[in-house]
Amino acid sequence: MRRLFHSPWLVALAVLILAALPVIAAVASYREQARRAQALLLERSADVVTSQLRLATARQINWQSSLRFRLSRTNETPERQLEDLLHDPGESMQIPDSCDTLIYAALENEKLVVRWSMVRPGARAPALGDNLRAADDLREFLRRAFSHPAQTTSEQRGSKLSTAVLVAGATLRERRGWLIAWWNLDRICADPDIGLLSGQMLSARPLVDDLAAQEIESVIGEANVQWTAALGRGANFDTVFPGVNELAIATTGGGCALLLAMLAGFATRAAGLRAALQAAQEMTRVKDHLLHSISHEFRTPLSVILSSTDLLESYPERLPAERQADALAQIRRSSGQMNELVGQVLLLNRIEAHRMPVHATSFDVPSFAGDLVREIEAANPAGPTIHLTTPATLTATLDSTLLRTVLGNLLANAVKFSPPGSPVQFTIADEARLMFKVIDSGPGITADDLPRVREAFFRSPSAAEIPGTGLGLAIADQCAKLLGGTLRIDSSPAGTTAELTIP
Repeated sequence: MRRLFHSPWLVALAVLILAALPVIAAVASYREQARRAQALLLERSADVVTSQLRLATARQINWQSSLRFRLSRTNETPERQLEDLLHDPGESMQIPDSCDTLIYAALENEKLVVRWSMVRPGARAPALGDNLRAADDLREFLRRAFSHPAQTTSEQRGSKLSTAVLVAGATLRERRGWLIAWWNLDRICADPDIGLLSGQMLSARPLVDDLAAQEIESVIGEANVQWTAALGRGANFDTVFPGVNELAIATTGGGCALLLAMLAGFATRAAGLRAALQAAQEMTRVKDHLLHSISHEFRTPLSVILSSTDLLESYPERLPAERQADALAQIRRSSGQMNELVGQVLLLNRIEAHRMPVHATSFDVPSFAGDLVREIEAANPAGPTIHLTTPATLTATLDSTLLRTVLGNLLANAVKFSPPGSPVQFTIADEARLMFKVIDSGPGITADDLPRVREAFFRSPSAAEIPGTGLGLAIADQCAKLLGGTLRIDSSPAGTTAELTIP
């Protein structure tokens, strides 16, 4: 037995076996850790994409509901209104690209007759004059819509989503017809504004059959409007989130050198896995912050819209005309707030994607500034007064839309954070450069937070009780750069000064 262990080949074999054991154990451990890390990354990324698809779907449904609202409670026929609303360049009701078919069907006795339709090339739709209630594939869908006229009804069939909303008269009892849309879910899944999908880190498709391997089933939408998507790894997923190189680990040296190399490889791979897990945690934090900010900002206007809508639909005969007008005005204001929030997110995305055009035109600066001040004060009737100081005559040649975005965000922030009764100073000067200065008397920004105020979605803990999304200064800073200018922000406990200078 001793001679056997003195044999160099047996010793080499024993060393090889002993060295192979930690190698095999490490490879198995790395494989399992990598599998879990990538599964976690896929799950968190899918959560982000699900939230963005929900927002994209909500925009389509909100558009249909807004169109229904415009068609309801008027004496003009919906067919005529649809032609005017959707084809008038002065209106803002352009049909979304994801809408393949849009029809209006009027109620006539027991029939639901198609009176107007819009069909994209390649899409199918019932012909004018058809009775939709006689169509077998629509019978159950229309039955549910008729059973709940106050709600939007939806049904997913393959890659198509059908939605129906009631077009009413003075009350829900006076049903005039139904506005029915067929949405192309493949086109919604190809939204270029969803970075994880456009960058092919993830893939998304309407779930029309069984899930493929490593795909996640996700329900998109809320309440009565829902569809199901399959989310999985995209072509660039493994490039962005690489897995473990098992071959490199398994072939690193032999004997003691192999064992030492394996220990070093374990440490390196463990660091990579920690970095991947930290990236997943950071992605989760950004997603949670984004969802919290948007849901917090949406909650108040949505509550106003729902309560006003319930009031109008439940007590239309009892409410005086003034109260009905107030409720409609509240719905309009709240819808505007929600639209502004979505617009801010999309605007920042366009700027960061370098898809924001710059068009310079000549305009009168004092008149432009006066209109902007009146607009900000009208939006904040209980806020502080804005004192405007500007030359009597001053003409500038630059992109007035970008300038309005910068100054509008600066003035809105100053009004929001200034205490009641303390005015906001807005000064315009034309010296070596065109200068716009906004000074408030709010609580100021701490020295630790001041370098981060231009980051998207960043909000100081001291501003947690004040509504906002943390997008205003990020958008203002990006637009200032597009104008060729510089945005400087100084702050102290006595207030904050924002100064925009443009050559």
